[in-house]
Amino acid sequence: MDKIKSYFHFFRTGITASYNQVFFSDNKWFALALFIASFTDVSVGISGLTSVFMALIIARVAGFNTLYILSGTYTYNVLLVGLTMGAYFQLNAVFFVILLLASIITLLLSVWLSARMASKKLPLLSLPFVLGIWIILLSTRSFGAMGLNERGIFTFNELWSYGGMTFVTLYQKLNDLGLPQLLIIYLKSMGAIFFQNNIISGLLITLGLIIFSRIAFSLSVIGFLSGYFFCTLVQGNLSDIEYSYIGFNYILTAMAIGGFFLIPSVGSYVLAAVSAPLISLFVGALSKITTGYMLSLYSLPFTMVVLLILYALNNRYSIKYLYIVQYQLYSPEKNFYLFHNYTERFKKDSFVHIHLPFYGEWTVSQGHSGNMTHKDEWRFALDFVVEDDTKKTYRMPGQQVSDFYCYHLPVLAPADGNVITIQDGIADNVIGDVDLHNNWGNTIIIKHTEYLYSKISHLKKDSFKVKVGDAVKKGDVLALCGNSGRSPEPHVHFQLQSTPYIGAKTLDYPISYYVSKNANTYKLHSFAVPKEGDVILRPLPTPLMEQAFHFIPGMKLMFDVNNGKEKYIETWDVCTDIYNLSYLYCPRTKSVAYFTNNGTLFYFTSFTGDKNSLLYYFYLGMHKVLLSYFQDISIEDKFPIEGFYKGPVKIIQDLIAPFFVFLKTSYKAAYMYADNASSPSTIKIRSEAKAFANQRTTRAISFETELTHKTIKRFIVKEKDLCLTAEHIG
Repeated sequence: MDKIKSYFHFFRTGITASYNQVFFSDNKWFALALFIASFTDVSVGISGLTSVFMALIIARVAGFNTLYILSGTYTYNVLLVGLTMGAYFQLNAVFFVILLLASIITLLLSVWLSARMASKKLPLLSLPFVLGIWIILLSTRSFGAMGLNERGIFTFNELWSYGGMTFVTLYQKLNDLGLPQLLIIYLKSMGAIFFQNNIISGLLITLGLIIFSRIAFSLSVIGFLSGYFFCTLVQGNLSDIEYSYIGFNYILTAMAIGGFFLIPSVGSYVLAAVSAPLISLFVGALSKITTGYMLSLYSLPFTMVVLLILYALNNRYSIKYLYIVQYQLYSPEKNFYLFHNYTERFKKDSFVHIHLPFYGEWTVSQGHSGNMTHKDEWRFALDFVVEDDTKKTYRMPGQQVSDFYCYHLPVLAPADGNVITIQDGIADNVIGDVDLHNNWGNTIIIKHTEYLYSKISHLKKDSFKVKVGDAVKKGDVLALCGNSGRSPEPHVHFQLQSTPYIGAKTLDYPISYYVSKNANTYKLHSFAVPKEGDVILRPLPTPLMEQAFHFIPGMKLMFDVNNGKEKYIETWDVCTDIYNLSYLYCPRTKSVAYFTNNGTLFYFTSFTGDKNSLLYYFYLGMHKVLLSYFQDISIEDKFPIEGFYKGPVKIIQDLIAPFFVFLKTSYKAAYMYADNASSPSTIKIRSEAKAFANQRTTRAISFETELTHKTIKRFIVKEKDLCLTAEHIG
């Protein structure tokens, strides 16, 4: 029984993916609409389905990559070949023999070309289909047993043959509506993607596309209209658009460029519109070659234009306006909202995370462009001291270096790197005096990357704990704070630079994470530069929080869940993908939540799956967690609107998303309780996820999380009538 279920799942998944891939989708309901549309001509539908079924069997027996098989990568071109053959030939015994051979040829072409194209970071598109169908059409011209069908000659007879009076009546009613010729050609072009020469299939596909993706639908219209009006402008043959499968090249190209391979944007829409005239030029040129062989171009113009554009974009020296999708979600909306959210959350993120070079509370005594010494090429530097409650930097009487709070405190490596320069042997100055001959005093320079170095100066003589050539880790003790060089009192001078020299000009580079303190209020800063006068701390992980969010691959989390209506046990698996990205997986709901733990923060990056699942609520409630406990500190963030909004407002937002986003989200978390602030064994976190439209809250969910015994003990979700409680049980 299990084997039968396995086979059923294999074929259902493979067939669904094959239909979806033609429209760059992974939506099972859209695949059903496409499947039904392909059967408005029953012969075409049967031929297409049979070809995919045969290809799946062959691919499984041959042992090809299961991931590529089940994703449709190897089989959607086979589907197109099957659909084309069903449109051209009569279905008989010989036909199915040739169909089997055609499926094998196209499958082999797909396997070969997918490997070749992947090495160039390019998609397969429909190259195997075009090559495969050309081979079949050229070779079968001498096969007398392959009879051409005569469907399409007598429209009503054809409709009657596979739909009865119902199809005839529907067709007449559609014609009686007096639809504009432009709309009819659009619908026929849409149907022609599945080799259906009628507006019924085009209407089914269009309706499915509107439900699946408003962005994809708008792009299909833009691409088609751009191509249509260009043909009108240059007085091209408009019948080519309607009858020769040229129209669907406009549609597919616009969808691929405007919203699938590129993040939807104003630029991608402009490029989608421009690509349609390019299609027309390719059609005009290539048809001169293929006409002599009595072959149609099919989707070759679409394939060539998309590949040329993507190849050019992949070889840019700088990226502006047009962003290639890096993590494909098979939905223009999901791609856009994830990218939009990512750029909002991490737009200031730096390649190397630089941390403060000390522990404890320090004050910025001189910031960027400071009035004393941070000028001109050296303006992007920071000076740090330690102050008491009265803002003094020393104990009375303050005449010796040892009277100053920061003197002799450890100075730490701000990030991983290698020590490349140490200047030592310069004595501390008497308080108030400066050494102008040795401006920087005792100094260390650490190389983090080829063009990023950190420099720390005015260190104590003979206090270095490392030597030149040593590899250091973030947080390693380098030396002690001193008063050497141009330093009237003990302090730490810190700067980033692009060259390895003492005295090099500074870089404007952010501190990755730090906490500022104002009275008893704490605030987390991410990828920012502290200002002069700020009291700041380097956040250190609290052991309880560090352990509770330390999710190791192979680990399982089990919760006893009660949502007020039912009780059940939910298990999450901690996994990593081929890119070593970590995620939580819920087998019960087939949901996936990707996360990052960088030692300072735990945060989620994306979610796919059931938006009513416990994992989704956890993704929202623990969207961003500082792994250091500070009483009443507030953590803020944003999350993608995809899945959080529903209804008409979401449809409207989808339509205008590439141009304007009016729906907003917010995440806030506050640490409300700890049984011991310095070393807590229990911590409670309250958080909320909200959605806004024109500053009006449209949805709000509150969460309460209790951490104890080195784990997430309890997680509570409240929203209107929902009250969900999850207790950790293993």
